[in-house]
Amino acid sequence: MKNTRKKKRGFGIALLILTLIVISNFFISYTVDVKQELTINANIDSTWQVMGTEFSEVDLWCAHFINSEAGGSKKFSDIDYSTRVTVTAKGGNTQELDEFDPVNHLLKYHITEGKPGIAKEASAVWSLVDLGLNKTKVVLEFKFVGKGWIGLLMSGKVRSGITTTAAEIVEELKYYMETGKPHPDNSNK
Repeated sequence: MKNTRKKKRGFGIALLILTLIVISNFFISYTVDVKQELTINANIDSTWQVMGTEFSEVDLWCAHFINSEAGGSKKFSDIDYSTRVTVTAKGGNTQELDEFDPVNHLLKYHITEGKPGIAKEASAVWSLVDLGLNKTKVVLEFKFVGKGWIGLLMSGKVRSGITTTAAEIVEELKYYMETGKPHPDNSNK
C-alpha cells in the first residue's frame, strides 16, 4: 500500500511538473536584436532610391533573395505598394511596410507570412544617415521574438543566422551602390 502511494505521488508530481512546463511554454519569449552598420561611398539620395523606393526589387542586388515582388495596396504617398513578397533559400515570406519615410530615409516592416514557427514576431528597421562627401551610413536593425522553450533554445542559432544575413545585405548593397553591378555572389540570377 505504501508503495502504491509513493507511485501515485511520484506520478502526480511528474504530471504537475510536466503541466507547468507546458503552461510556461506559452509565456516564454526571447528577443534577438541585431544591428548592422556599414559606410558606403554613395550619396544618400541614390542609396535611398535603391534601398527605399525600390524596396521590392532587393533581389536585383542581394543574393540572399532569389525573387522579390511588390504587393499590397498603396499605403504611402511615395510608393505604390505596401508589401514585399520574397523568396530565399529558406522559403518565402511577406514583409509589410509599417513606415516609409523618404525625408528621414527610414523604413520599417514586419513579416506577416512565412516567419518560422518559433517566431512570435520578426521585424526590421532600415535607415540611412548622410555622412556628406558622397558617403552614407546604412543601418539595418532586425528584431526576432522567439516563442516557447524551442525559441529560447534556438535563440543563439537564430542570432547567428540573422547576423550573417544582415552583414550580407549591407555588404551587397555597398557593392551595388559603389560599382553599379550586383555583387559577384549574386551571379546565380
